[in-house]
Amino acid sequence: MEKQTFIQELLKRKSETNLFFLNVFDTARILEVICGFLNTDGGWLLVGHTGKESISLDLNDDLIEELKLKVNSQIAPQPLVYIAKDSDGTNDVLLINVLKGSRQPYTLNNKYYIFVGNTSVIANQDEISLMLRSSNEYNSTWEKTTAIDCSINDLENDEINNTIVAAEKMTKGKVLPNSTEEFLNYFKLSDYGNIKNGAVVLFGKEPAKFLSQCRIRISVLPEGKTGSRIEDTEIIENNLFQAFNRVQDYFLKYNPLIGVFTEKDWDRKSQLKFPNDALDEAIVNAMVHRDYGDVSGEITINIYKDKIEIINSGEIPDDIITGKSKVKPHHSVLRNPTIAHMFYLRGKMEKLGRGLTLISDRFVEYGYRKPEWTLQNGYTTLTLFSKAAEIQLNDRMREFINKYKESIFTRQDYEDYFKGAIAEKTARNDLSKLIEIGVLSKTGQGAVTKYERTEKKLPEITG
Repeated sequence: MEKQTFIQELLKRKSETNLFFLNVFDTARILEVICGFLNTDGGWLLVGHTGKESISLDLNDDLIEELKLKVNSQIAPQPLVYIAKDSDGTNDVLLINVLKGSRQPYTLNNKYYIFVGNTSVIANQDEISLMLRSSNEYNSTWEKTTAIDCSINDLENDEINNTIVAAEKMTKGKVLPNSTEEFLNYFKLSDYGNIKNGAVVLFGKEPAKFLSQCRIRISVLPEGKTGSRIEDTEIIENNLFQAFNRVQDYFLKYNPLIGVFTEKDWDRKSQLKFPNDALDEAIVNAMVHRDYGDVSGEITINIYKDKIEIINSGEIPDDIITGKSKVKPHHSVLRNPTIAHMFYLRGKMEKLGRGLTLISDRFVEYGYRKPEWTLQNGYTTLTLFSKAAEIQLNDRMREFINKYKESIFTRQDYEDYFKGAIAEKTARNDLSKLIEIGVLSKTGQGAVTKYERTEKKLPEITG
Protein backbone atom coordinates (compact mmCIF):
# COMPACT_ATOMS: atom_id res chain seq x y z
CA MET A 1 0.00 0.00 0.00
CA GLU A 2 1.44 3.38 -1.03
CA LYS A 3 2.27 5.70 1.84
CA GLN A 4 -0.05 8.69 2.07
CA THR A 5 1.35 12.21 2.03
CA PHE A 6 0.98 14.50 5.04
CA ILE A 7 -1.66 16.54 3.18
CA GLN A 8 -3.65 13.41 2.36
CA GLU A 9 -3.54 12.40 6.02
CA LEU A 10 -4.56 15.92 7.04
CA LEU A 11 -7.55 15.87 4.68
CA LYS A 12 -8.73 12.59 6.21
CA ARG A 13 -9.01 14.41 9.55
CA LYS A 14 -10.55 17.65 8.27
CA SER A 15 -13.66 17.12 10.41
CA GLU A 16 -11.42 17.20 13.50
CA THR A 17 -9.01 19.94 12.37
CA ASN A 18 -9.50 23.60 11.47
CA LEU A 19 -8.83 23.61 7.73
CA PHE A 20 -9.27 26.46 5.27
CA PHE A 21 -8.79 26.13 1.49
CA LEU A 22 -7.83 28.70 -1.15
CA ASN A 23 -7.61 27.70 -4.80
CA VAL A 24 -5.70 30.86 -5.78
CA PHE A 25 -2.59 32.53 -4.37
CA ASP A 26 -4.23 35.67 -2.97
CA THR A 27 -1.74 37.28 -0.57
CA ALA A 28 -4.25 39.67 1.01
CA ARG A 29 -6.72 36.86 1.69
CA ILE A 30 -4.01 34.55 3.03
CA LEU A 31 -2.95 37.22 5.54
CA GLU A 32 -6.56 37.72 6.66
CA VAL A 33 -7.01 33.99 7.24
CA ILE A 34 -3.76 33.80 9.21
CA CYS A 35 -4.78 36.73 11.40
CA GLY A 36 -8.22 35.19 11.94
CA PHE A 37 -6.68 31.87 13.00
CA LEU A 38 -4.30 33.67 15.39
CA ASN A 39 -7.20 35.37 17.17
CA THR A 40 -9.28 32.20 17.49
CA ASP A 41 -8.09 28.59 17.72
CA GLY A 42 -5.42 28.35 15.03
CA GLY A 43 -5.64 26.07 12.01
CA TRP A 44 -4.22 24.87 8.71
CA LEU A 45 -4.49 26.81 5.45
CA LEU A 46 -3.99 24.94 2.15
CA VAL A 47 -3.36 27.24 -0.82
CA GLY A 48 -3.85 25.46 -4.14
CA HIS A 49 -6.52 23.06 -2.89
CA THR A 50 -10.32 23.09 -3.05
CA GLY A 51 -10.85 20.64 -0.20
CA LYS A 52 -11.51 17.90 -2.73
CA GLU A 53 -8.60 18.21 -5.13
CA SER A 54 -5.40 20.18 -5.64
CA ILE A 55 -4.92 22.81 -8.32
CA SER A 56 -1.67 23.45 -10.14
CA LEU A 57 -0.30 26.84 -9.04
CA ASP A 58 3.04 28.54 -9.59
CA LEU A 59 4.43 28.31 -6.04
CA ASN A 60 7.95 29.55 -6.65
CA ASP A 61 10.35 30.12 -3.77
CA ASP A 62 10.49 33.91 -4.21
CA LEU A 63 6.71 34.15 -3.88
CA ILE A 64 6.77 32.08 -0.68
CA GLU A 65 9.61 34.12 0.84
CA GLU A 66 7.73 37.34 0.07
CA LEU A 67 4.65 35.94 1.82
CA LYS A 68 6.72 35.02 4.90
CA LEU A 69 8.09 38.55 5.03
CA LYS A 70 4.60 40.05 4.86
CA VAL A 71 3.34 37.75 7.64
CA ASN A 72 6.19 38.88 9.88
CA SER A 73 5.97 42.57 9.00
CA GLN A 74 2.22 43.22 8.60
CA ILE A 75 0.79 41.13 11.46
CA ALA A 76 1.46 42.30 15.00
CA PRO A 77 2.60 41.13 17.44
CA GLN A 78 4.86 38.84 15.42
CA PRO A 79 3.12 35.47 15.04
CA LEU A 80 4.39 31.90 14.98
CA VAL A 81 3.43 30.59 11.52
CA TYR A 82 4.82 27.70 9.47
CA ILE A 83 4.77 28.17 5.69
CA ALA A 84 6.16 25.60 3.27
CA LYS A 85 5.51 23.98 -0.08
CA ASP A 86 4.29 20.39 0.16
CA SER A 87 2.70 17.85 -2.17
CA ASP A 88 -0.59 15.98 -2.03
CA GLY A 89 0.79 13.38 -4.43
CA THR A 90 -0.52 15.23 -7.51
CA ASN A 91 0.42 18.91 -7.22
CA ASP A 92 2.41 21.18 -4.95
CA VAL A 93 0.28 22.87 -2.30
CA LEU A 94 1.25 25.73 0.00
CA LEU A 95 0.83 24.39 3.53
CA ILE A 96 0.41 26.99 6.27
CA ASN A 97 0.10 26.07 9.94
CA VAL A 98 -1.08 28.88 12.24
CA LEU A 99 -0.81 28.33 15.97
CA LYS A 100 -3.36 29.88 18.28
CA GLY A 101 -1.81 33.19 19.24
CA SER A 102 -0.37 33.43 22.74
CA ARG A 103 -0.56 37.24 22.66
CA GLN A 104 -4.04 37.97 21.35
CA PRO A 105 -5.37 40.13 19.88
CA TYR A 106 -3.40 40.22 16.61
CA THR A 107 -3.84 42.90 13.98
CA LEU A 108 -3.29 42.94 10.23
CA ASN A 109 -2.53 46.48 9.10
CA ASN A 110 -4.40 47.76 12.19
CA LYS A 111 -7.47 45.57 11.58
CA TYR A 112 -8.51 42.67 13.81
CA TYR A 113 -9.71 39.45 12.18
CA ILE A 114 -11.43 36.48 13.77
CA PHE A 115 -12.94 33.24 12.48
CA VAL A 116 -16.72 33.08 12.42
CA GLY A 117 -18.07 29.79 11.13
CA ASN A 118 -15.63 28.70 8.46
CA THR A 119 -14.25 32.03 7.33
CA SER A 120 -12.26 35.00 8.66
CA VAL A 121 -13.95 38.37 9.08
CA ILE A 122 -13.11 41.74 10.60
CA ALA A 123 -13.96 41.74 14.31
CA ASN A 124 -16.48 44.24 15.65
CA GLN A 125 -15.88 46.39 18.74
CA ASP A 126 -17.49 43.92 21.14
CA GLU A 127 -15.36 41.07 19.79
CA ILE A 128 -12.20 43.17 20.05
CA SER A 129 -13.08 44.11 23.63
CA LEU A 130 -13.59 40.42 24.50
CA MET A 131 -10.18 39.52 23.03
CA LEU A 132 -8.49 42.29 25.02
CA ARG A 133 -10.12 41.15 28.27
CA SER A 134 -9.41 37.46 27.74
CA SER A 135 -5.82 37.88 26.52
CA ASN A 136 -4.56 38.02 30.11
CA GLU A 137 -5.02 34.27 30.43
CA TYR A 138 -2.00 33.83 28.13
CA ASN A 139 0.22 35.94 30.37
CA SER A 140 0.08 33.65 33.40
CA THR A 141 2.08 30.76 31.95
CA TRP A 142 5.23 29.50 33.65
CA GLU A 143 7.58 31.04 31.11
CA LYS A 144 6.17 34.53 31.83
CA THR A 145 6.43 34.24 35.62
CA THR A 146 9.11 36.42 37.22
CA ALA A 147 12.34 34.61 38.17
CA ILE A 148 13.16 35.60 41.73
CA ASP A 149 16.48 37.46 42.27
CA CYS A 150 17.37 37.32 38.56
CA SER A 151 18.55 40.43 36.71
CA ILE A 152 19.48 41.15 33.13
CA ASN A 153 23.13 40.71 34.11
CA ASP A 154 22.37 37.01 34.69
CA LEU A 155 21.59 36.58 30.99
CA GLU A 156 24.01 35.87 28.13
CA ASN A 157 23.89 39.03 26.06
CA ASP A 158 25.52 37.27 23.09
CA GLU A 159 22.72 34.70 22.90
CA ILE A 160 20.08 37.43 22.98
CA ASN A 161 21.93 39.34 20.24
CA ASN A 162 22.20 36.17 18.14
CA THR A 163 18.42 35.85 18.37
CA ILE A 164 17.90 39.52 17.45
CA VAL A 165 20.16 39.13 14.40
CA ALA A 166 18.24 36.01 13.32
CA ALA A 167 14.94 37.85 13.76
CA GLU A 168 16.18 40.81 11.70
CA LYS A 169 17.07 38.46 8.83
CA MET A 170 13.58 36.99 8.98
CA THR A 171 11.80 40.35 8.97
CA LYS A 172 14.35 42.31 6.89
CA GLY A 173 14.89 44.60 9.87
CA LYS A 174 11.22 45.48 10.32
CA VAL A 175 8.85 45.28 13.30
CA LEU A 176 10.99 43.75 16.04
CA PRO A 177 13.12 45.92 18.37
CA ASN A 178 16.88 45.45 18.13
CA SER A 179 18.02 46.40 21.63
CA THR A 180 18.35 43.71 24.29
CA GLU A 181 15.88 45.10 26.82
CA GLU A 182 13.29 46.17 24.24
CA PHE A 183 13.49 42.75 22.56
CA LEU A 184 12.91 40.95 25.87
CA ASN A 185 10.04 43.30 26.72
CA TYR A 186 8.43 42.78 23.31
CA PHE A 187 8.23 39.02 23.90
CA LYS A 188 7.17 39.40 27.56
CA LEU A 189 10.46 37.85 28.72
CA SER A 190 11.08 40.94 30.82
CA ASP A 191 8.78 43.51 32.34
CA TYR A 192 10.12 46.72 33.89
CA GLY A 193 13.40 44.95 34.67
CA ASN A 194 11.72 41.81 36.04
CA ILE A 195 13.30 38.87 34.23
CA LYS A 196 10.91 36.03 33.42
CA ASN A 197 11.48 32.28 33.67
CA GLY A 198 11.47 31.96 29.88
CA ALA A 199 14.39 34.36 29.56
CA VAL A 200 16.35 32.38 32.17
CA VAL A 201 16.04 29.02 30.40
CA LEU A 202 16.62 30.58 26.96
CA PHE A 203 19.48 32.97 27.70
CA GLY A 204 20.65 32.46 31.29
CA LYS A 205 24.37 32.30 32.11
CA GLU A 206 23.61 29.78 34.88
CA PRO A 207 19.93 28.91 34.50
CA ALA A 208 20.09 26.00 36.98
CA LYS A 209 21.05 28.51 39.67
CA PHE A 210 17.49 29.84 39.47
CA LEU A 211 15.61 26.84 38.01
CA SER A 212 16.97 23.39 38.86
CA GLN A 213 14.67 21.71 36.32
CA CYS A 214 16.72 23.20 33.46
CA ARG A 215 19.21 20.34 33.61
CA ILE A 216 19.71 17.72 30.92
CA ARG A 217 21.17 14.40 32.05
CA ILE A 218 22.82 12.13 29.47
CA SER A 219 23.79 8.57 30.41
CA VAL A 220 25.44 5.91 28.25
CA LEU A 221 24.20 2.44 29.25
CA PRO A 222 25.93 -0.15 27.04
CA GLU A 223 24.44 -3.08 28.97
CA GLY A 224 20.84 -1.84 28.90
CA LYS A 225 18.50 -0.84 31.71
CA THR A 226 19.27 -3.89 33.82
CA GLY A 227 23.03 -3.64 33.38
CA SER A 228 25.27 -2.51 36.21
CA ARG A 229 27.66 -0.41 34.12
CA ILE A 230 27.23 3.24 33.16
CA GLU A 231 29.88 4.11 30.59
CA ASP A 232 29.46 7.87 30.79
CA THR A 233 27.23 10.49 32.41
CA GLU A 234 27.04 14.17 31.56
CA ILE A 235 24.98 16.86 33.26
CA ILE A 236 24.24 19.91 31.08
CA GLU A 237 23.14 23.07 32.89
CA ASN A 238 23.51 25.66 30.12
CA ASN A 239 20.76 27.78 28.62
CA LEU A 240 18.67 26.04 25.95
CA PHE A 241 20.65 27.20 22.91
CA GLN A 242 24.01 26.26 24.40
CA ALA A 243 22.54 23.03 25.75
CA PHE A 244 21.21 22.15 22.30
CA ASN A 245 24.71 22.55 20.83
CA ARG A 246 26.23 20.43 23.59
CA VAL A 247 23.71 17.64 23.09
CA GLN A 248 24.42 17.74 19.34
CA ASP A 249 28.16 17.42 19.99
CA TYR A 250 27.57 14.58 22.41
CA PHE A 251 25.49 12.64 19.91
CA LEU A 252 28.30 12.90 17.36
CA LYS A 253 30.36 10.58 19.57
CA TYR A 254 27.61 7.96 19.70
CA ASN A 255 26.23 8.18 16.17
CA PRO A 256 28.79 6.47 13.94
CA LEU A 257 28.46 5.47 10.31
CA ILE A 258 27.45 1.84 9.91
CA GLY A 259 27.41 -0.46 6.91
CA VAL A 260 23.99 -1.70 5.86
CA PHE A 261 22.64 -3.77 3.00
CA THR A 262 19.71 -2.92 0.77
CA GLU A 263 16.50 -4.89 1.08
CA LYS A 264 16.84 -6.80 -2.19
CA ASP A 265 20.56 -7.23 -2.66
CA TRP A 266 23.91 -7.02 -0.92
CA ASP A 267 25.13 -3.63 -2.08
CA ARG A 268 26.62 -2.25 1.08
CA LYS A 269 25.85 1.38 1.92
CA SER A 270 27.07 3.54 4.79
CA GLN A 271 24.62 5.56 6.84
CA LEU A 272 24.41 6.99 10.32
CA LYS A 273 23.32 4.79 13.19
CA PHE A 274 20.59 7.38 13.87
CA PRO A 275 19.34 10.08 11.40
CA ASN A 276 20.94 13.35 12.56
CA ASP A 277 18.09 15.68 11.65
CA ALA A 278 15.60 13.43 13.47
CA LEU A 279 17.81 13.51 16.59
CA ASP A 280 17.89 17.32 16.40
CA GLU A 281 14.12 17.49 16.03
CA ALA A 282 13.65 15.12 18.99
CA ILE A 283 15.83 17.30 21.23
CA VAL A 284 14.07 20.50 20.14
CA ASN A 285 10.70 18.90 20.89
CA ALA A 286 11.82 17.88 24.36
CA MET A 287 13.18 21.35 25.11
CA VAL A 288 10.24 23.31 23.72
CA HIS A 289 7.29 21.17 24.78
CA ARG A 290 8.38 19.96 28.23
CA ASP A 291 6.59 21.01 31.40
CA TYR A 292 9.04 23.37 33.08
CA GLY A 293 6.61 23.80 35.97
CA ASP A 294 7.66 20.33 37.18
CA VAL A 295 10.66 21.18 39.37
CA SER A 296 11.88 17.57 39.29
CA GLY A 297 11.44 17.20 35.54
CA GLU A 298 14.90 17.46 34.00
CA ILE A 299 15.32 16.05 30.49
CA THR A 300 16.88 12.58 30.62
CA ILE A 301 18.66 11.05 27.62
CA ASN A 302 19.66 7.39 27.86
CA ILE A 303 21.93 6.05 25.13
CA TYR A 304 21.89 2.27 24.75
CA LYS A 305 23.68 0.01 22.31
CA ASP A 306 20.72 -0.11 19.92
CA LYS A 307 18.44 2.78 20.92
CA ILE A 308 18.16 6.22 22.50
CA GLU A 309 15.51 7.23 25.03
CA ILE A 310 14.58 10.89 25.49
CA ILE A 311 12.39 11.51 28.53
CA ASN A 312 10.82 14.83 29.44
CA SER A 313 8.08 15.99 31.78
CA GLY A 314 4.71 16.73 30.23
CA GLU A 315 2.60 14.34 28.17
CA ILE A 316 1.79 14.69 24.48
CA PRO A 317 -2.01 15.12 24.00
CA ASP A 318 -3.47 11.63 23.63
CA ASP A 319 -5.17 12.39 20.30
CA ILE A 320 -1.81 12.89 18.53
CA ILE A 321 -0.28 9.43 18.91
CA THR A 322 -2.19 6.22 18.13
CA GLY A 323 -0.68 3.19 19.81
CA LYS A 324 2.98 4.03 20.27
CA SER A 325 4.16 4.99 16.82
CA LYS A 326 1.32 6.26 14.59
CA VAL A 327 1.51 10.07 14.42
CA LYS A 328 -1.73 11.74 13.35
CA PRO A 329 -1.73 15.08 11.52
CA HIS A 330 -2.43 17.51 14.32
CA HIS A 331 -2.54 21.13 15.28
CA SER A 332 0.31 22.09 17.59
CA VAL A 333 -0.57 23.11 21.13
CA LEU A 334 2.43 24.89 22.58
CA ARG A 335 3.00 24.54 26.29
CA ASN A 336 5.73 27.19 26.07
CA PRO A 337 4.85 29.47 23.13
CA THR A 338 7.55 32.09 23.77
CA ILE A 339 10.31 29.50 24.10
CA ALA A 340 9.02 27.95 20.86
CA HIS A 341 9.06 31.36 19.18
CA MET A 342 12.70 31.95 20.10
CA PHE A 343 13.65 28.54 18.68
CA TYR A 344 11.68 29.44 15.56
CA LEU A 345 13.57 32.72 15.16
CA ARG A 346 16.87 30.88 15.54
CA GLY A 347 15.92 28.44 12.76
CA LYS A 348 15.75 25.41 15.05
CA MET A 349 12.00 24.89 14.94
CA GLU A 350 10.76 25.18 11.38
CA LYS A 351 8.35 22.25 11.18
CA LEU A 352 5.51 23.58 13.32
CA GLY A 353 2.94 20.83 13.66
CA ARG A 354 5.23 18.49 11.73
CA GLY A 355 8.03 17.69 14.20
CA LEU A 356 6.78 14.29 15.33
CA THR A 357 5.94 13.32 11.75
CA LEU A 358 9.42 14.34 10.61
CA ILE A 359 11.05 12.17 13.28
CA SER A 360 8.94 9.15 12.38
CA ASP A 361 9.26 9.58 8.60
CA ARG A 362 13.03 9.99 8.71
CA PHE A 363 13.53 6.71 10.58
CA VAL A 364 11.22 4.94 8.13
CA GLU A 365 13.15 6.43 5.17
CA TYR A 366 16.35 5.05 6.66
CA GLY A 367 14.74 1.63 6.86
CA TYR A 368 14.73 1.66 10.65
CA ARG A 369 12.07 0.65 13.13
CA LYS A 370 9.49 3.38 13.81
CA PRO A 371 10.13 5.55 16.89
CA GLU A 372 7.79 4.97 19.82
CA TRP A 373 6.23 7.47 22.22
CA THR A 374 5.15 6.30 25.67
CA LEU A 375 3.07 8.57 27.93
CA GLN A 376 3.03 7.75 31.62
CA ASN A 377 2.74 9.57 34.95
CA GLY A 378 3.12 13.02 33.44
CA TYR A 379 6.17 12.13 31.33
CA THR A 380 6.77 11.46 27.64
CA THR A 381 9.40 8.92 26.60
CA LEU A 382 10.55 8.89 22.98
CA THR A 383 12.46 5.75 21.99
CA LEU A 384 14.58 5.94 18.83
CA PHE A 385 15.79 2.62 17.48
CA SER A 386 19.03 2.25 15.56
CA LYS A 387 19.60 0.06 12.55
CA ALA A 388 20.78 -3.35 13.63
CA ALA A 389 24.51 -3.86 13.12
CA GLU A 390 25.52 -5.66 9.97
CA ILE A 391 25.21 -9.42 10.35
CA GLN A 392 28.58 -11.08 9.86
CA LEU A 393 28.19 -14.45 8.18
CA ASN A 394 30.76 -17.18 8.67
CA ASP A 395 32.05 -19.81 6.25
CA ARG A 396 29.93 -22.47 7.96
CA MET A 397 26.69 -20.69 7.08
CA ARG A 398 27.84 -20.09 3.51
CA GLU A 399 28.79 -23.71 3.01
CA PHE A 400 25.44 -25.00 4.25
CA ILE A 401 23.34 -22.59 2.18
CA ASN A 402 25.35 -23.23 -0.99
CA LYS A 403 25.66 -27.02 -0.69
CA TYR A 404 22.64 -28.37 1.20
CA LYS A 405 20.28 -29.86 -1.37
CA GLU A 406 16.90 -29.55 0.37
CA SER A 407 15.10 -26.17 0.41
CA ILE A 408 13.23 -27.00 3.65
CA PHE A 409 15.01 -28.39 6.71
CA THR A 410 15.13 -28.44 10.52
CA ARG A 411 17.64 -27.27 13.08
CA GLN A 412 18.66 -30.92 13.55
CA ASP A 413 19.35 -31.19 9.82
CA TYR A 414 21.69 -28.20 10.15
CA GLU A 415 23.55 -29.84 13.05
CA ASP A 416 23.75 -33.21 11.31
CA TYR A 417 25.24 -31.64 8.18
CA PHE A 418 28.31 -30.74 10.23
CA LYS A 419 28.50 -34.26 11.72
CA GLY A 420 28.46 -33.27 15.37
CA ALA A 421 31.07 -30.51 15.01
CA ILE A 422 28.71 -27.79 16.28
CA ALA A 423 26.49 -27.53 19.37
CA GLU A 424 22.74 -26.92 19.36
CA LYS A 425 23.25 -23.34 20.57
CA THR A 426 25.63 -22.63 17.67
CA ALA A 427 23.12 -24.02 15.18
CA ARG A 428 20.33 -21.85 16.60
CA ASN A 429 22.53 -18.73 16.44
CA ASP A 430 23.53 -19.41 12.83
CA LEU A 431 19.93 -19.98 11.75
CA SER A 432 18.73 -16.84 13.57
CA LYS A 433 21.26 -14.72 11.68
CA LEU A 434 20.26 -16.24 8.37
CA ILE A 435 16.60 -15.45 9.16
CA GLU A 436 17.47 -11.88 10.19
CA ILE A 437 19.17 -11.11 6.87
CA GLY A 438 16.34 -12.72 4.91
CA VAL A 439 18.17 -15.76 3.51
CA LEU A 440 15.87 -18.12 5.44
CA SER A 441 12.24 -17.97 6.54
CA LYS A 442 10.90 -19.79 9.58
CA THR A 443 7.61 -21.66 10.07
CA GLY A 444 6.19 -23.44 13.10
CA GLN A 445 7.36 -23.46 16.71
CA GLY A 446 9.14 -25.83 19.03
CA ALA A 447 9.65 -29.38 17.72
CA VAL A 448 7.85 -28.64 14.42
CA THR A 449 9.99 -25.60 13.53
CA LYS A 450 11.22 -25.65 9.95
CA TYR A 451 13.42 -23.36 7.86
CA GLU A 452 13.07 -22.60 4.17
CA ARG A 453 15.46 -20.96 1.71
CA THR A 454 14.32 -17.68 0.21
CA GLU A 455 15.36 -16.22 -3.12
CA LYS A 456 17.79 -13.78 -1.52
CA LYS A 457 21.40 -14.50 -2.37
CA LEU A 458 24.29 -14.56 0.07
CA PRO A 459 26.80 -11.69 0.00
CA GLU A 460 30.02 -12.18 -1.89
CA ILE A 461 32.18 -11.80 1.23
CA THR A 462 31.56 -13.35 4.65
CA GLY A 463 32.94 -12.44 8.04
